[in-house]
Amino acid sequence: MKTVFISGGGTGGHYYPALAVAEALKEKGYKVVYIGTTVGIEAKKGFPAADNTYLFEMKAVRGKSFLGKIEGILSLIKTTFKVIKLIKKENPSFSICFGGYTSFPLGVASFLTRKDLYIHEQNSIPSYTNRVLSIFAKKVFITFDYSRKFFNNKKTYHVGLPLRKSIIERAKTYTYKPKERKTVLIFGGSQGSKKLSEIAIEMAKSMPDKDFILIKGKWDLNVPNLPNLTVYDYYDKMEELYEVADVVVSRSGSGTVNEVLAFGKYAIFIPYPYAASNHQYYNVKWLYDLGFCDILEEKEVSAERIIKIIQNISDNKLLYLHVSLRNYARLSAVEEILSNIER
Repeated sequence: MKTVFISGGGTGGHYYPALAVAEALKEKGYKVVYIGTTVGIEAKKGFPAADNTYLFEMKAVRGKSFLGKIEGILSLIKTTFKVIKLIKKENPSFSICFGGYTSFPLGVASFLTRKDLYIHEQNSIPSYTNRVLSIFAKKVFITFDYSRKFFNNKKTYHVGLPLRKSIIERAKTYTYKPKERKTVLIFGGSQGSKKLSEIAIEMAKSMPDKDFILIKGKWDLNVPNLPNLTVYDYYDKMEELYEVADVVVSRSGSGTVNEVLAFGKYAIFIPYPYAASNHQYYNVKWLYDLGFCDILEEKEVSAERIIKIIQNISDNKLLYLHVSLRNYARLSAVEEILSNIER
């Protein structure tokens, strides 16, 4: 049985694409060894597609104080030596990393042990980790064509984002039909957003003729009992919510953007202003330039502003966007990655 090492975690943006590829590798008969961190999403949810899971105490470097940077670097170096031992023990055919600081030890360990390394970049502007690892990688897979300029073009492949199987299967069979009473889906990424949650509550009060679904995340909020407002802390089957939504109001992480494309949903994006290199803005700027979405900066967003946009969107526009957006959805990213590696 061939073995593959996979790393990608910390946040859902790295975790879910890694999981999608790992599941496909398992179906092909590979043994999957997963490398993650003790403080990421993988520590809470596990990594179901892995035969062996190793979680190490790793700390981020970017955005930390001087002392924090030193601690982060030392934790990554320490983990790298531990991963080298695992690679020598398991002898994988190759490694694949999905960015973020949690991928750094596996990427460097693969290079030092002369194992084939592949990387996938989820966002429009690559993480520092992937920029470094791309030097050693045999192939670089990207979600947005905007990322191409940051890598060696000869080994860079635009494949899209590996989405969960449940998302892809539902998206392929889904057809949007406008309804008289519209539903607005609002969420702020895997961690939630206090500001977007408060705006959602305000909108639900002001628009009793619309239904609202809010995923509020970790935030403690005073949520009123409104007949047109449904609130979840977290929802794992997003395909169910995309199917009932007419409008999506959200952050613009790579996963969200590609799920919106898959279901062909009109979206109002509010990029997370503190995302590294403002990558969430560039994740959707190309869609905005095509006239396929709206973008609001965090500092200018308000319930009144979003309400005005929603009130001016017609059924014809929703149908047009549904068809147009799906032309840009890349639902075969997993297959393209694996076929490129096997070649």
